[in-house]
Amino acid sequence: MEMQSVDEFIESLLVDKGITDIEPEIKAELSQEMKTRLLDQINKAAIMQLSEEKAAELASMVDDPNFTNEKMTEFMQTSGVNLAEVALETMLQFRNFYLSSEQ
Repeated sequence: MEMQSVDEFIESLLVDKGITDIEPEIKAELSQEMKTRLLDQINKAAIMQLSEEKAAELASMVDDPNFTNEKMTEFMQTSGVNLAEVALETMLQFRNFYLSSEQ
């Protein structure tokens, strides 16, 4: 299975939920909110997979004002966490929750 982009994933969730006939501005706002929540959940899940040593290393790095998003990405890519697997599992959980919740 090829991993969809987050935007495509959110769009498919809206279609699957039957949210297709809304104003474009409202849809864009809803999509952005969902994307933000999903990415936050993926980030949290990835951090939770870190070893104690890597978690301590990350904790010491985040207080550094020079610790950029690029450095965070590089750290996570070399952390030993299977980011693709974490993202996929989190996306599936997000989808199951979203489609089962009442709107």
